[in-house]
Order: sequence, then structure tokens, then C-alpha cells
Amino acid sequence: MRSWIQASRPLAQINIAVPLVLGQVAAWHVTGRFAWPWLAAAVLWGLLDHLFVVFANDFADHEADSGRRTLLSGGSGVIPDGKLSPQQVKNAARLAASLLLLYSCGLAFAGRSLTPLYGLAALLLMWLYSFNPVRLSYRGGGELLQGIGVGVGLPSLGYYLQTEIVFAPGWVMGPAALLGVCSNVLTALPDIEDDVAAQKQTWPVRYGIPSARRFASAGIGFAALAIFIWTPSVSIPAKAGVAIAPILPLLAGARAVDPFRAAWWSSIALNLLVSLWMLAMLLTA
Repeated sequence: MRSWIQASRPLAQINIAVPLVLGQVAAWHVTGRFAWPWLAAAVLWGLLDHLFVVFANDFADHEADSGRRTLLSGGSGVIPDGKLSPQQVKNAARLAASLLLLYSCGLAFAGRSLTPLYGLAALLLMWLYSFNPVRLSYRGGGELLQGIGVGVGLPSLGYYLQTEIVFAPGWVMGPAALLGVCSNVLTALPDIEDDVAAQKQTWPVRYGIPSARRFASAGIGFAALAIFIWTPSVSIPAKAGVAIAPILPLLAGARAVDPFRAAWWSSIALNLLVSLWMLAMLLTA
């Protein structure tokens, strides 16, 4: 059981749950209407998607994974540690994918007929990200797929479940997609040695650690600016507070020499920005 908990990487659920909740918060902010059952439906969908992503990622990377881990690393390490076999993890990924599609179909019968398309999109993005012949996480461009997934797909699903509108507003998807790209760059920073050995063309491998730090810091800063300019119906002082609050951890991340410390502080800035953004929308809905 401990091995399966390690494989499930509970902390990584933040990457799925937060964008889904962001879409739901935006829906309430725009429409003033909210249904708790659809929030619960989104949370369960996100849990199944999370399990599929982490198991599929572990299986896809197991030959190149050294087992070295940090809190921000992109894998659980259960296969190189010998705690679970590749076949066990592969079967778990297949099971999670099947449950995700079945549950999405169940939501279609419950009144959200397009939900299976979101499930299929999640499977497609993961296949493009981690598996041959495309495998963009190795060829370069995986950060763009993550931006699409967590910045467009997940907020749109959260928004759709509440409103039946297929896509979240552009003022939500734009900053969220940019932050998704930055998140991918940041989590690749501590793993750069393993990625170089595996010839995995992440952003830090392609452009170097200093460039990756600068890009992530600038991306988070631009996302904060976009939130300040485009978020509707929130007072200027409130939006200014949202945009300014992450500056200190962002500066700490930009100045850090150690890759893990850079990624850690910048990730704090990113998540603080999104949390305050949602809070501002909740308080002014």
C-alpha cells in the first residue's frame, strides 16, 4: 500500500485540482450560479485523471528514471526502486484510463454530454506527451502540452460542468496556460541531470538552467500582469494585490542558484498567484 501511495504522488494532485477549481470559480464569478454536486463531480474526475497521468508517466519513463527524487520531481521512483514492476504500473494506468472514460460517460448521462470528449482529450495529451511515436516530453515541446492541458482543458472542464459552456473565458485560459508552461519548466529544473543522461529535451536541457529560471520567472510575471489587466468585475486594488503578492517568492526563485530552490520558490509564487486570483473572484462574485 505504501508503494502505491508513493506511486500516486498525492502532492501532484495540485496540478489537476487547482485548474479544475479555477474553472468552477470563474463560472461562479461570471454567472453567480453554483452547484455543489458539479464541484464534487469535477474533483472525482480530477482524481481519476491524476492517477492516470502519474501511473502512465512512471511507466513511460521507467527505463530512463534513475530513482533520484525531490519534492518537485516528475516521477515517483517506485519502478527504479523495485517497489512496483513496470507491468503493475502499466496495468494501473490502463485501469485509471478506463475508469476516467467510464466516469466521463456517466457524467454525460447525468446531463453533461460533452464530458467524454474531455476524457479523450486528457488521454490524447498524455499519449502525445509520454509515448511513442510523438513523445514530446523527450523531443521537446512537452511544456506546451502541459500548458494546453492545465491551462485550457482543465479550467474549461470545470467551467463546463457548472455552465455547459465548452471553453472557459479567454481571460482564464490565457494566464492559466502560461502558468502551465512555467510549471513544466520549473518541475524539470531539479531533474536536469537525469534528463540530460536520458536525452530528454526539457526546457532546462535545451536552454540551460539560467534561461529556464528567467523564463519561468518572466512567465509568472506576465501571467500576473494579464490577470491584473483582464480579470473582469474585480476592483483594481484587489487585482493589484493579487499581482503584487507573489513578487517576493518570485524574486527568491529568480535569484536562487540551486535548481531545486529556484523551482521551489517560483512554484510557491505561481500557486500563490492562482490562489489569490481565485479568492479575488470568489469575494466579488
